[in-house]
Amino acid sequence: MTKNFLRITLFICSCWLLLSNCQHSTNSDDLTTLFEKTSGLETDDYEGTINYVELLSKKCQEVHWTSIGTSPEGRMIPLVIVDKDGKTDPEEIKKTGRMILCIEACIHSGEPNGKDAGFLLIRDLVGNKKNIELLDSISIIFLPVINPDGLANFSPFHRINQNGPKKMGWRVTSQGFNLNRDFMKLESPEIQAFVKMFNQWKPDFFFDTHATDGADYQYVSTYMMEDLGNYDQAITSWLQQKWETKIVSAMQQLEMPVFRYITFRDWFDPTSGLVLHASSPMYSQSYTTARNCPGVLIETHMLKPYKDRVYSTYQMILETTKILAEEKSSFQAALSQTLANDLALDSLSINWMPDETDSTMVNFLGFQHHYDTSRLTQSPYIVYENDHPQQIQMVMFQHNISIQSLAVPEQYIIPVAWKKVIQIVQQHGFEISFMENDSALEIEQYRFSNIQFSPRLSEGHFRITGFSVQKENKKIVFPKGSAMVSTNQPGIRLLMNLLEPEMSGSLFEWGYFNTTLQRNEYFEIYSMERIAQEMMNNDASLKKAFDDYCIEHPNLSQYEKLTWCYEHSPYMDQQYNVYPIGRVLKS
Repeated sequence: MTKNFLRITLFICSCWLLLSNCQHSTNSDDLTTLFEKTSGLETDDYEGTINYVELLSKKCQEVHWTSIGTSPEGRMIPLVIVDKDGKTDPEEIKKTGRMILCIEACIHSGEPNGKDAGFLLIRDLVGNKKNIELLDSISIIFLPVINPDGLANFSPFHRINQNGPKKMGWRVTSQGFNLNRDFMKLESPEIQAFVKMFNQWKPDFFFDTHATDGADYQYVSTYMMEDLGNYDQAITSWLQQKWETKIVSAMQQLEMPVFRYITFRDWFDPTSGLVLHASSPMYSQSYTTARNCPGVLIETHMLKPYKDRVYSTYQMILETTKILAEEKSSFQAALSQTLANDLALDSLSINWMPDETDSTMVNFLGFQHHYDTSRLTQSPYIVYENDHPQQIQMVMFQHNISIQSLAVPEQYIIPVAWKKVIQIVQQHGFEISFMENDSALEIEQYRFSNIQFSPRLSEGHFRITGFSVQKENKKIVFPKGSAMVSTNQPGIRLLMNLLEPEMSGSLFEWGYFNTTLQRNEYFEIYSMERIAQEMMNNDASLKKAFDDYCIEHPNLSQYEKLTWCYEHSPYMDQQYNVYPIGRVLKS
């Protein structure tokens, strides 16, 4: 592997020699990156990154840049646009028939390998006559730092498990957001800017670049893609049959073997086997896939040298551009089929879980390991023997199953009072119409019980982790200004994931409807006793239901018994535990 990285280094140096005489040059400024100048030991901070973006744009007329927004601390979020004709308008680019590849880096600014790899790739594509032909089929939009404030927070102490660079940015934003959890709720200005850009550019393929924590193994890069059943089959089949087959082969020939993103069945036991999980659109690659743009997450291994991680990322993206060019026809056919499938979708399988009854054996490039006992904590910990690499036959659970399905409604009705929810749906690019008058509609609505909250904060929220749901059909008057969101539009999986409470990462799960889950009126025992007696005297079936309830729950207090009566009285809040969004079912 080391020899191969040396060959790639020499290759990139030769690209630089070509670039020094590039026919598109406008000056003689040096485009060698800080990464190269320091032999792969350092990366630029935020200011250095912006300086290089400006220099690259100034040097080559195929490259332009703009800002898609600003961070909470006022820093620009740069977007680098690479098009062979110098076009900067997505509609004009699409008219040429070129596909748009979107590359994102530094969403976690302590993991900057994608930033350096992207700069090398762009420079080499426009300066290397051998590869510039790839720009006949593909234009690139590159986000070198989607988390500017995190990159500006530059330190050698931000990634305790990571082998370089010497200094790096911080994982989260200046507001404390982990941006790779925000693609549904859009609470950060950075991801709001990303989604606005995504709506404008409508990219065809997406990469997000990371460095992973976790176990040790031989692979420099692993990858995650959404092909486990939770997204459209046309896209996922293409990813499996075309992209994955070819990228694994290409990287193997480069002596840079890659593997699926590593998750052990038992995280502390590498012998327990490997398991693949379907992901929620709160994560980047899942979000774009839900919007019919296949997304791939590259996770380089944090213990490998930084130089190796950058060049592995570089090659993964470069080889993908070649695959997209070679498979342009089949890829575009898959995208078209996905759009058609979206508009014909009648039901959606949800809540995908690994099928632990279905497994296969795979060859895994790992290391021998053993367990030591800590003299400090007196507890066992794993020790990977990096000088003893081995190919291991491991069981892999690579299939997921859905535990339920939902009917796709004709439309969702969001009451006008829930303006923040309406705004989020609009920000994601969905078309909405608004009621001009109060309107009575027959809808399906959810009523909740047994609500459970996480005891631990997640992105500033105590997320809902469990509940029971009952469907109710009723006629409701929605006030003027309420939003009507048709499902007859692209991205139905994302829309349902936003608005269906039972789907992972939904706005309900994040707590956007928590005010409906709290009781706001209470009774005094002396008042409720009288009312309860009248209720029982006037309704024999209610009295029997109450008696049965008390038999089933023999240890109820007086207040708990009267609470049951209150909940069955006309005084009960009719909106308590009721989801305010209505589903208009297809006829």
